[in-house]
Amino acid sequence: MKKLLFIINPKAGVKKNKNYIDDAIKVFEEAGYKVGVKFTKKRFDGTEIAKEYGAKADMVVCMGGDGTLNEVIQGLIEGQVSTPLGYIPAGSTNDFATSLGLKTDPKEEAKYIVSHEAKPLDMGMFNGRYFVYTASAGIFTKTSYSTPQKMKNKLGHFAYILHGSRELFHIRRLKLKVELEDETYEGKYIFAAINNATKVGGIMKLDENLVEFNDGVFELMLVEFPKGLVEFMKLVVKIFKQEFTGKITLKQIKQARITDCTDIDWSLDGEKEKGQPVVEFKVVHDAVNFIY
Repeated sequence: MKKLLFIINPKAGVKKNKNYIDDAIKVFEEAGYKVGVKFTKKRFDGTEIAKEYGAKADMVVCMGGDGTLNEVIQGLIEGQVSTPLGYIPAGSTNDFATSLGLKTDPKEEAKYIVSHEAKPLDMGMFNGRYFVYTASAGIFTKTSYSTPQKMKNKLGHFAYILHGSRELFHIRRLKLKVELEDETYEGKYIFAAINNATKVGGIMKLDENLVEFNDGVFELMLVEFPKGLVEFMKLVVKIFKQEFTGKITLKQIKQARITDCTDIDWSLDGEKEKGQPVVEFKVVHDAVNFIY
């Protein structure tokens, strides 16, 4: 009998209901899998579980938010595990799952997982740490890791909007130098991100025709610091309209070196990464086998 490792974050999102877990397990068992369940209890548990048990299974499935997915993928890569990975999104926002078009109903997504083949998926590497879909700094970035879990569980995505609105009164300048293979950007910014998703922060969207998940490139976005409230509002409107011109840069990249950022904290898939003097980024092409 085939073995399935089911890694679950019981604290993630609004679907903290045992019935959702049982429904998914039933689908897996009906598909011929013997299911072993492992619950995460603290940060980085997903990494350790995937690293230790992932190679012993014929399939790994994680259920939780984007942070849980990040941990599990980190463990699979560190453990050099090529076992196919499925993902049941159960977080508050699930930006990456939305980008991939994954179903938020656990039973339906479980059915999709057992009936589809895995495909290669690119990862990003940020100073030696892997991330799935976004490394960002600047406005609203802190919201992704500072919003209380209880608030996220109770209010879902609205919790991010409510908590993040406070950042509008504490906008800071990000003085950055971003060196690419063919050019360099240097200046003061309100937002910087390296993405492999069509939706980031539950707010920002990119054209689905622009983003490919295994093309060997990520999308770099830089938003220059505005000269007052009026210009700031114009930038926000342009981002919503996906008009990436003028003070907004959007460019596909394979690697980057970012300096002058010691005091700038980042968010990697919604988890805090403390500022460092130098950030070395590169795309890890076809890093994991993912069902999407």
